[in-house]
Amino acid sequence: MEQGDVDACSIGTRIVLLSSFTGGRRYMFNNCQDAMSICKQYGYPDLFITITCNPSWLEFQRYTERSHIAISDQPDLACRLFELKIQSLMTDLKDGVFFRPVNAGMYRIEFQKRGLPHAHILVWLQNVSRLQTTEIMDEVISVELLDPVRFPKLYSVVTKYIIHGPCGFDKDGYPIYRRRNMGITYRINGVDVDNRFVVPYNPMLLMKYRAHINLEFCNKSNVIKYLFKYINKGPDCITASIRNVQTQENGGQDVYEIKQFYDCRYLAPCESAWRLFAFDIHHKWPSVQQLIFHLPGKQNLLFADHDKIPEIVEKNKYKDTMFTAWMRANLKFPHGNKLLYSEFSNHFVYLCDSQEWVPRQRGFSIGRLTFIHVGLGEIFYLRLLLNVQRGCKSFESIRTVDGVVYDSFKAACNTLGLLSDDQEFINAIKETAEVSSGFQLRQLFVTLLASNSMNKPELIWRDTWRLLADDILYYRRQELQLQELVMIEEELEILCLIQVEKLLQMNGRSLKDYSQMPFPNQDLVSHFSNSMIMNEMNYDVDQLRKEHDVNLDKLTDEQKLIYERIIDTVTNKRPGLFFVYGFGGTGKIFLWRLLSFRL
Repeated sequence: MEQGDVDACSIGTRIVLLSSFTGGRRYMFNNCQDAMSICKQYGYPDLFITITCNPSWLEFQRYTERSHIAISDQPDLACRLFELKIQSLMTDLKDGVFFRPVNAGMYRIEFQKRGLPHAHILVWLQNVSRLQTTEIMDEVISVELLDPVRFPKLYSVVTKYIIHGPCGFDKDGYPIYRRRNMGITYRINGVDVDNRFVVPYNPMLLMKYRAHINLEFCNKSNVIKYLFKYINKGPDCITASIRNVQTQENGGQDVYEIKQFYDCRYLAPCESAWRLFAFDIHHKWPSVQQLIFHLPGKQNLLFADHDKIPEIVEKNKYKDTMFTAWMRANLKFPHGNKLLYSEFSNHFVYLCDSQEWVPRQRGFSIGRLTFIHVGLGEIFYLRLLLNVQRGCKSFESIRTVDGVVYDSFKAACNTLGLLSDDQEFINAIKETAEVSSGFQLRQLFVTLLASNSMNKPELIWRDTWRLLADDILYYRRQELQLQELVMIEEELEILCLIQVEKLLQMNGRSLKDYSQMPFPNQDLVSHFSNSMIMNEMNYDVDQLRKEHDVNLDKLTDEQKLIYERIIDTVTNKRPGLFFVYGFGGTGKIFLWRLLSFRL
């Protein structure tokens, strides 16, 4: 929790799975972010390898012949053997046995519907050995059946492990992935298959491990995020209904993620054995360190249920965090002033016990800033600044640009040009107004608000709210049956804000979530819905002003004295009670009307 934020949740109790729990939502998300950090350091991955466990492996067959027990009934042995092959393969990749030097790699273990494990592996090659030409690629990847006379052993291994379904055909009936027709075929179940049925593989990998190992080249394209999400997607999910939900007195519902996880997941025997043996489900090298940061006085605190909040806050008030320790390290180590916060872990190590950064003696680690959603406000802009500001020694230095200390991190980001211009959204609303109703424009504005697309929504509101309120007066006249109803701009803006607030609340948001946006006075809602009040206030201000100016000079000295005293009291917002007495014909109603015109 954050210091100063000790209010109880008003929507219900939420119990979450920690990011350290293997297979949890936050765990999978962090792994995907780690993959993106490796990609940022070394570029796009070069090779995508899939190794699949299969009962036809020679080791399994020998065990079955000797014990007469199917390998499907021995998940512990299947897991142990697969783990040995994975670790041996990772060692060979790190040592450059097959593809020469390797910068980084990562893998994810998944379990098939039959329960046996398989792994998806990504490999980053060093620059000197990247697959830049077709000749180099042909040395690494093959997609053809080999001559059974010249390569009898390799031919038997390929036909056993690499034959797959056809690669697919285009609209004209030709294979999507073209293969050379070399006249070499293999007969399976009475059908001759050729190169079209061969998936990409590496001969050396295949001969050493005698397993289903597919090898593909990663094309440098914009779908790289999909690749990282694919290997970090987590287990398959189903659509389920969770019942027996406890309801709080305040109307909220408990969100118990731990119970939901255990109620909904299914573990095959092999996955159970894998977890019991504590084998890695995710693995990567080099290591990626997640770097935390926080706003001033908003650091995270851990405490037990029985601990007292004031004591916790007092105990941690002056304790360093990883973030504040980084600022102190910049004061202590001059060579750290040239580094970004995300680059600091490359040259320094954070010691949790002493809460300090010290120079790194050996090894290497990639730093990654914690992900922050754009809708979280100032801390998001703090993260933006940490990507450009070097050697910061205080919170003030982070938001200092060209010697000027700005009041907020957002203002500093704006000065550095890190925020996009909102003019495109203003133009979009004005362009849409030509063909859309006011309600549709309000929906567009709410969509932009909810998606946090706008940098300064208050400025866009100020420039476009009249377009958004285009139909407000029309529908108000219809509701109140007052076709001559007139409303000033302030009233129209409040009504438009109320409609925007309703749309936001339907999306679980509120105008209060955006500090600079105006918020409507809810007390005026009933006022705008009362036809009697609206009828009484339905007057022409310009006409009343003209009548006031014409009749002001007609006041007698006594009437003018009363008029000025009442107006002075109202203008200066002082309390007062006035009783005007006089016989008929002395101008009491005339004075009353003039005061009404003025007020």
